[in-house]
Amino acid sequence: MAGKKDGDRKDIKDSRRKEIVNAAFELMLEKGYEDTGIQDILSTIGATKGCIYYYFKSKKDVAIAVIEEVIKPHYQSVWGDFYKSDDPLEALCSTIDLIFNKGAERLSKTGCPLGNLILEISAKDVILANHTNGVISLWRSFLETGLKKAKDREIIPKSSDISKVSDFIIASFEGCIMMSKSNQSKETLKNCFDSLKKYILSLRVG
Repeated sequence: MAGKKDGDRKDIKDSRRKEIVNAAFELMLEKGYEDTGIQDILSTIGATKGCIYYYFKSKKDVAIAVIEEVIKPHYQSVWGDFYKSDDPLEALCSTIDLIFNKGAERLSKTGCPLGNLILEISAKDVILANHTNGVISLWRSFLETGLKKAKDREIIPKSSDISKVSDFIIASFEGCIMMSKSNQSKETLKNCFDSLKKYILSLRVG
């Protein structure tokens, strides 16, 4: 019985911690990192300060958890498998379509969670910037793996610089979302994503 109770307590603690991180993610997406306070998180989940400080030393630690436990796993889930396709270029375009179909409404209103954080904190906080850069590096590794497969299969030219192409895709993708947020327009996002997909398909040999 003692083991079961210990397990139950751990489940409750894990659930409470996850609730804090998820609330912080939503608030930082809506208000930004700087304008999200500990009190905002507390009010959202109906908890006391002691609750948050039981799990985290500071708001920065909460933000690190948001990056590592919410944002990074999302990129792993969305981008982590496209390279397994026989045609990585088509799969990459399909991934962009999936992102639009599932998230265009929100992306055009709130922007990209990762992009927002990078713009806000990259020049202000080295520790947080290292964590956002880690997500970018992971994302880039997925793209490079897919493009290398496309190169090995002679889908794209052997001379293709997959590192530069990957960086351009990331920059273009984030730029599309930034433009759509600026205009508060799904149509802007669709048009920009369509142009990005045309570029990706133009890499194909012949």
